[in-house]
Amino acid sequence: MRALFRIGIWLALAAPPGAFAQDAGFYLGGALGQAKFTEWCVPAPTVLSCDDKDSAWKLFAGYRFNRHVAVEGTYVDWGTATGTVAGVGSVSAEQTSMGIAAVGSLDLGSQFSVFGKAGFLMTEQETPASSTPERDETEFHYGLGARFHFTPGWAARAEWEKTEKLKVEMLSIGVEYRF
Repeated sequence: MRALFRIGIWLALAAPPGAFAQDAGFYLGGALGQAKFTEWCVPAPTVLSCDDKDSAWKLFAGYRFNRHVAVEGTYVDWGTATGTVAGVGSVSAEQTSMGIAAVGSLDLGSQFSVFGKAGFLMTEQETPASSTPERDETEFHYGLGARFHFTPGWAARAEWEKTEKLKVEMLSIGVEYRF
């Protein structure tokens, strides 16, 4: 985390003087993807079937301080993992998160950039058939992505992200609009 912060500061200081005025501002967007609950399907003699992948979606909004540094708020619906356990029957886990992250971007041309992000999520997991039907966690969250600008305001965005404690990963494709 400290290294990401230092890289962001270095990139901000290395930006040309006009970059701060033209690239600062608010943005918002949404994305659809597939999530995988990486530790949900554990091999055991009692697990009869398991599906640890589901459709997922997210909404995000942020503020770019310059072309290299931004802060972003996110709401993510990670979807539901399901399984069948001998003696218990059908079990499922549904997970949603809200969070904030620092985003560092690097332009690789006039229309293409890559980015990394790191922050924290407040995550709620509901597992109705469990002895712990609800689980709330504050957890570290990070990701990598790429952005292609169609116009100065609109961009397509592809991203991979992961949660640290509840072990969910997501690949998504979405759109971003800059004001």
